[in-house]
Amino acid sequence: MNTPLYETIYDHIINQINQGLLKQGDRVPSEKDLAEEFNVSRITSKKALDLLAQNKIITRLRGKGSFVSEDQADKLEIRAPKSKLTDIKLIGFIIPDFDDAFGSNLIKTIEEKCLENNCHLIIRRTGGQIKEEERAIKNLVQFGVDGLIIFPVQGEHYNAELLKLVLTDFPLVLVDRYLKGIPASSVCTDNRSASEKITNYLFSMGHEDIAFLSPPPTGTSTIEERVQGFNQAYSKKGIKLNPKFQLSLNNSLPPERDKENSSILMGPDYQAIKDFIQENPTITAFIVCEYGLALLLNKVINDLGKRVPEDYSLVCFDYPENYFDQPAFTHLRQHEQEMGSKAVELLMMHFKGEKIPELTKLDYSLVEGLSTKVKIKSKI
Repeated sequence: MNTPLYETIYDHIINQINQGLLKQGDRVPSEKDLAEEFNVSRITSKKALDLLAQNKIITRLRGKGSFVSEDQADKLEIRAPKSKLTDIKLIGFIIPDFDDAFGSNLIKTIEEKCLENNCHLIIRRTGGQIKEEERAIKNLVQFGVDGLIIFPVQGEHYNAELLKLVLTDFPLVLVDRYLKGIPASSVCTDNRSASEKITNYLFSMGHEDIAFLSPPPTGTSTIEERVQGFNQAYSKKGIKLNPKFQLSLNNSLPPERDKENSSILMGPDYQAIKDFIQENPTITAFIVCEYGLALLLNKVINDLGKRVPEDYSLVCFDYPENYFDQPAFTHLRQHEQEMGSKAVELLMMHFKGEKIPELTKLDYSLVEGLSTKVKIKSKI
């Protein structure tokens, strides 16, 4: 792995001082000048100057610039050995997007744990686009990040930049999902077990004709395992599963909301869900892989003149935190704080050269809400 660009700038300033080209009190080139000279971003040049200031090689004065500190000639080897550069790490976190249902607490925890480990954090959102994920990885590596935590975009194909990181053993941890056949460390919920549990929960309430709604599962370990858990629950229960009860929706992004009236802006999945319900009248309950899709499903049900839970029971994965009232939807809550904490822990182990597991699976919680009820058996 090549020397990070910020280290190159750091060493350049040290050499300038050692050679007498920069003396006590001399002004050091600015972030802008260094960025232009080394053809890097200002984030990279700023990191180099920040490290020099932390090691007391330079003094940074707001509005005036950076200057060589006093009596550096005899202290450089003590204050600024190469190993000191590893004391502060720059971490990049790449995520498709986040909201109160899932992602916000993950980011907060990663940020907190990075600070505890003397690391700075840069966050990039990809909007669920694989090209944006590739661009984010490339840019952050060029910025000089020491490691990456990535919430991969779901889809059938892995991006080339991500594969390069794995092949070069770049410090990397994946969260929420793993990549099949790719030896990258990852932290995710035990989704197969969680899906089986929530299916059994509906069985216990008398539901047998249960629908499963999700984005396309191919290539996304999280969705694939949730589908597997759903099927596994039926198999163990000895109930025949109607394959028509599984609906894969093309639009994996959650529905947007109209900020003025809080209504859901319906996309192409709205009609697909509506047709699905009308074509399968025996369904009495739904399992939905994502909170955004659960909102859309609830909207369709209401528009059809039906209600949750009177006509249908509905459960989903993830839900905005609610500390006071019973949540509207019964849901599987992933432990975001534990996921974020473990991801940073594994990355720190990677920096130390320690062996880290390829896959870490976390527990989950079933939270009962107002969207499920016992199915009343019809009298014959």
